[in-house]
Amino acid sequence: MRYEEMGDETLLGLIGGHDHVALSALYDRYAAGALAVALRLTGERAAAELAVERLFWSLWRGELALDGRGPRNSLMLAVRQLAQTPPA
Repeated sequence: MRYEEMGDETLLGLIGGHDHVALSALYDRYAAGALAVALRLTGERAAAELAVERLFWSLWRGELALDGRGPRNSLMLAVRQLAQTPPA
């Protein structure tokens, strides 16, 4: 099965094993939506892009706890929080 055809949960499991192609597939699926959310909140493209970058790095490092809302909703909520929080 191709990565693009895999479900979100499957991709997340593969990302947990540091499968960079799975991360790329999930990024391709949700980065534009995450950027739109972050851009609405920040009003600045650079800040919004940074929030999306932080989102996917957090996911890659296993630092992002996805709740029971489903992967898409969890990612959009997380990017919203990141867009409102300056980087450390």
